[in-house]
Amino acid sequence: MREPRTSIPGLVLNESDRQRVAYLPADIDGRFAVDNLSDHGDILANLVRWAAGNNLPLEVTGPGLIDCELYQQPGRVILHLVNLTSAGTWRAPVHELILVGPLTVRVRPPQGVQPKALKTLVSQENRAATVQNGWVRFELKPILDHEVVVLES
Repeated sequence: MREPRTSIPGLVLNESDRQRVAYLPADIDGRFAVDNLSDHGDILANLVRWAAGNNLPLEVTGPGLIDCELYQQPGRVILHLVNLTSAGTWRAPVHELILVGPLTVRVRPPQGVQPKALKTLVSQENRAATVQNGWVRFELKPILDHEVVVLES
């Protein structure tokens, strides 16, 4: 923070029963968006994990900045990954794409979906999918712009 001392808390947390509430009076998300302060991004990511009770259905690890969107359709789960890694990420337009990966992905399928097949629509791969301990785990080749993964029953 630019102000070394303040009486304004940066984060207020409350937990009761199964509910968790976080209040950010400091502009942590705004500063992350404008200035790309990585520690602010870590705070936000950890806060989301805490608020969700570590019950998130998706985990992606690997180098780069990846936007991940997880969708459910009858009998399948679709994961869309967009590579946002670039020297111009925080400024538009982006003039250069930077290859990132490989990525390790874990998806917890929703109830009623038991994936047996995994398809990547951009890199055109088909392979078997197996659920172990409630998760489907797989590796993705490096991504230049985006990838779409379909996990089907």
